[in-house]
Amino acid sequence: MKLLLISYNLRRQGGIERLGLDVIEALQLNGHQVVVIYTKNIGAGRSGRLVGQLLFLVRLAIASRRCDQLFSMHALLLSQVEWLLPRRLPRLCWLHGVEVWGKALVPLAPALKRCRRLFSSSSFTRDRLIHTSCGPWPEITVLNPVARLWENSAIAAHRPAEITKGLRLLTVARMAAEERYKGHDLVLQALNLLKVDLSKTSWHWKIVGNGNDRLRLEALTAKLDLNNNIDFVGALDDDALRAAYLNCNLLVMPSSYSVSVDGRASGEGFGITYLEAALAGRASIACCHGGQTDLISDGETGWLVEPNAEALAKVLREVLEHPEQLRHRGNAAIQLAKVNFGFIPFHSALENALYD
Repeated sequence: MKLLLISYNLRRQGGIERLGLDVIEALQLNGHQVVVIYTKNIGAGRSGRLVGQLLFLVRLAIASRRCDQLFSMHALLLSQVEWLLPRRLPRLCWLHGVEVWGKALVPLAPALKRCRRLFSSSSFTRDRLIHTSCGPWPEITVLNPVARLWENSAIAAHRPAEITKGLRLLTVARMAAEERYKGHDLVLQALNLLKVDLSKTSWHWKIVGNGNDRLRLEALTAKLDLNNNIDFVGALDDDALRAAYLNCNLLVMPSSYSVSVDGRASGEGFGITYLEAALAGRASIACCHGGQTDLISDGETGWLVEPNAEALAKVLREVLEHPEQLRHRGNAAIQLAKVNFGFIPFHSALENALYD
């Protein structure tokens, strides 16, 4: 089969871009011919962006008449270029999360309903569509992303490393003012509530990532007198990130799902960080609504909490009192991740869905 895959700029380093590259690889390994077209600037400034967009549209108009199916990695991109596509061309589209939650879905719904099949990064996102009034929808296949961080590393066929003593927390997330749903503030509030408990043990919280909200969070950390035990380390390369996962004993990223009064939604479409932690044998604390619930089972592979400081503090206190749970749930997390979230099931599920 000859497939045309379209995306926004695949040269960027985000999770959606990595997923696009994984889909391309899977299709090629399954024997398909894949024509890839993605947006990119041709030169600097506004003129470079316009030239790049024009070139993308010209290439799309030609390639879409020479391929058997079109696979869009973005719902917004599909809605923007649908006018250019041949009506006969079967369409597939990937749904990541926030771009089809809340009021964002409404202008995209007509293009999505004309697809032959939709792919969703999580059951949570699929369910958000099913329970809206915008349907009916084509068949929606849930296909969780895969994590490449541990690929070809020494831990690929591993037993998880020993759990370190004390409380060694890790968060891997952007610190952006527009993405405060990631939960940094919530963790700080919970740690502040636990000061007496934490004074009796060894504890540390490493925060990986950058963003325009970092200075505010650092100031808040100092104000709460927690800065001696918290490190903001910025972005890390893959080797340093693997070491961070192995040196922690618990991933804490209480990303919360919400819809504001104006209909804008926020939350975790899947959360590759939770999968990377699981593949290191580390359990996670997350919130109980969002794409992360495909991977994190409360009481088994981690903890799911309501998005408030008291609930998070209660779980952290439980961990302090019963540290053996870190090993038990970490072992369960790695087994689930290796069996259900690997490249083989991803490739197989994608191939089956192309022909259903």
